[in-house]
Order: sequence, then C-alpha cells, then structure tokens
Amino acid sequence: MSEEQEKCLQQFYASHVFLSGEDRRVEENFFAVKTLMDSIVKWAYQSSTGLYPKDPISVGSYPEGLHLHLKDTSINFDFLVPIRFNPTLALVSGGIAKNPSNYEQKLPTYMFHDNGVPVYRWGSKILVDLEAAEEAHVEVHCHNQKAWMEDDDIDLDELDEYKESLKHHNLDPVQILQDFHGYVKIALDPAYSHPLQNDPVFQRRLRPPKVPTIAIWTRQNTTLEAVHPDGPAIQLSFHTGSEALPVKLVPAIQGAIKLSNQWLREDLTHLSDWWGGDLANEKRSFLRKVAALQEVGPELVAKDGFWRLSFSCAETVLLKNVDADGGQRQAALRLLKFVNNTRWMPEYGKVLSSYHLKTVLLWCCEIYPQKAHWETLLSSLWNLLRILTHTLTKKNLPHYFLRPVNLFGKRYKSCPTLYGPLALEALRHEAEAMLADIVGFLLPDGQAEAHNVSEDSEKIVALREFKEKHREDLKALKRMEDEHKYEVVETAEG
Repeated sequence: MSEEQEKCLQQFYASHVFLSGEDRRVEENFFAVKTLMDSIVKWAYQSSTGLYPKDPISVGSYPEGLHLHLKDTSINFDFLVPIRFNPTLALVSGGIAKNPSNYEQKLPTYMFHDNGVPVYRWGSKILVDLEAAEEAHVEVHCHNQKAWMEDDDIDLDELDEYKESLKHHNLDPVQILQDFHGYVKIALDPAYSHPLQNDPVFQRRLRPPKVPTIAIWTRQNTTLEAVHPDGPAIQLSFHTGSEALPVKLVPAIQGAIKLSNQWLREDLTHLSDWWGGDLANEKRSFLRKVAALQEVGPELVAKDGFWRLSFSCAETVLLKNVDADGGQRQAALRLLKFVNNTRWMPEYGKVLSSYHLKTVLLWCCEIYPQKAHWETLLSSLWNLLRILTHTLTKKNLPHYFLRPVNLFGKRYKSCPTLYGPLALEALRHEAEAMLADIVGFLLPDGQAEAHNVSEDSEKIVALREFKEKHREDLKALKRMEDEHKYEVVETAEG
C-alpha cells in the first residue's frame, strides 16, 4: 500500500473524521455531563431508598476511544447506573432455555443456595427456572404475612412457595425502568429541594439525608424523554448553551451472574465457530476474553421486559488501550463509523449500527493480533473491511461474547424474506467497493482524479448495477428503517 494513499487517508481523517482542536470541547462536555449524572443518581438513591448506591459508570464510544469529532455534531455519552443486588445471591448459568414461556422474567432477591440460583439463557435474555431451583433445594424466604397468620399450619407446595417469594421479592425489569424514569424526573423538577420532601417520615427527621444541589439553570436545560418501551436506557438531552448533548442512563445489575465452567465452554464464542482463516491465536484471544469477563462483567440490563446480558464494561476493558502498541485500530473504526453515518445510513437507514462496527473491531483484533497489521490507517481499515464483508456475505455477525446470537437478526415487517437479505446485500456491495479502492471510495471525484485514483473499479460498477436493479426495493427498505417497521430477533440456539 503506497505512502501516497496513506497520506491521502490521513488528511481525509484529520479534516473530516476527527477534527483537531475538538478534544478540549469534548472533554469539558463529558465532565459537565458526568457531574450532572452523579447528582441525578444520588437523588435516585434517596428516592428509591438505596437502590442506586454507586456513581454512574461511563461506557460506550467515549471511554473506548471510538467517538467521532465532527463539526456541529455532539457526542453521545452513555452511563451504567449500578443497581443494588443482594451480594449473597448468585445467579448461575444453567445453559440455554428450551422454551422461554416456561420461565420467569423477574430476578429473585430472597432465594439462597450455596451453589447459586439456576438461571437459563435465551439469546441474551436471562430467565429463572423455578423447577430447577426446587430441584437444587434453594432456601426460600417468603414473607407473605397474611397467609401465615390465617393458618399457622399451612403447608405450601415448594414450587408455589418459590412463586410467592418471587412475587414479593424481585427486581422487575419493566418496573425498574419506569421507576428510575420517575426518580430522574423528580431530580430535574425545580419544585423539589429533596426527593423525599413530601414523605412524612422524611419530614419528621432531625437530620434528613443530604442530596447535591442541582442548579435551576441545569434543570431547565435538561430534557428528559419518555420511557422507550424497548429500553434499556433513560434518555436525556443536556443543553450547554451552544449544543445539546445526548445522554443515556442504563440501570444495570453488576456481579450477579457467576460464570460457570459450562458457560465458559459453551457460551463464549471461538473463532472456529465462524471464521475459516488462521486460528493460531484462538486460545490466547479466548483467554483474554474470559479474563475481561471475570474482571468486570457481564451486567444485566432491562430491555423488552427481560433482564438481558450486557458486556459494556468488558468491551471497555478490551478496547480502552487497544492501540497501546501504536496501532491505528481506533482511528480506522472511527473512519468506518464516519462512512456509515454520512453515506450508508442516509441511503439505506441504520442497517449497520455503531455496535455492529465495534463488534467487527473486536473480532478483527483476534483475527489479526500482530502489530504489523495495524501500523497504518490504510492497512487497519482494510482489515476491518475484510471482516465486515465476510460477515455481510455470510449474513451472520456473531455476538463477541454469546455464541448463538447473530447481530444481523433484524426482521422487517413487510416481506421479511426480501428486505432483510437485501439490506445486508446492499451493504456488502458498498463494503466490497470500498475495500477494492479505499481512497478512491472516500475522495470526491475531482480529488480522486488528482491522486490518480480510479473510481470505476469492478466492485464500483457492481455496486451501481445493484442499486439500479433494486432501486424501488431499496427506497422501501429506507422507509421501513425510518419508520422503525422491523423487529430485532435473537437466535436462541446455535
């Protein structure tokens, strides 16, 4: 790959993707947002009588170094909000569920067993199997006072006792989001000087618990959006005066899932499950993935009425110092995100998300572990595009931590057998055209000619022919994307 092409690519990156001089503005915005979020969570702690005992944790593209610096564009800031969970209650993975309708979606808070409470997985969903808990002789703490008072000799069936305990002592994913939204609303309401000011018990206290002061200006310039039915985040917009900063707060349970040996053997993905190339480094990369999970995760977040596995903290651990060897991985991923945001999404809709592209980077770091693969921006971007075209061709992007989950599992409500494959096929042609001539794909026609770059490669011609042939279907695809006429379907078994 020529020095001239690398120079062109670096110039394009510096002038379009990661603008110099933006670092200070972004850093100041982050600390302003983080300060406000810390205060909001402290208010939620009092509102919920202690359910949110820790400060929010920054996750996502900013701490991972994968954010863009674009002119007149604000960065999204995402935070996990840890939920208090009984530290003596371990949820142990028992494998893949057979039928999700036979399981409970709520997490117990007062069931105990030395070896943990058995839970099962369906895609990323965590489900509680009460019958397995019965077989494991889990101790139940049921405080249904009324039932015991009516009949001291009552002898409930064990399974009914588990259900009764789960009914009275649980974390409901739907209720968690709704309640947390209410707590944030109180924190932003100028009518409140304290979240418990209308509580009679609070009013009688000589020394009421303190909460940080949230300035009137800050409250008036922070917009809280309605709860999204799919979750998992509470969304806000923090107005600094010059820009509006999108913020997501995600309530999350940390440290509840214990990784059994069965989990490590069956649920973590190996390269050999989907990649047919060199597997010499598979064991080392697998152990690095396991180590990250054992250090920080996974978490459980509330989404679609279920508790679901999330790996935000583990991904941050893996990506935060990914370029410690001086490589160009982060820059290449930013550039690919820029292309997706400015060229592919406006034409096709959000077929590819930032999470898709981050997953491509994670896999790419395993497949190309040597420093030499990442020394230039051009070679780094070539690596990402090669893996992206492979996944689009196979119509399968495996979740980095969950073997059975295909992240391309989107089903369109109008003719799903047509539009799902069509969306991935369109992006495959785009990725192949870019892979064939990266600099020519990025530069405007005039600049491409000035650098002797041909825009009429075989892949470019194939892309044009594909778009012309499917013009009307691609327009329909874009309309469905814009109107969210699709559902995301997780593969439950692999």
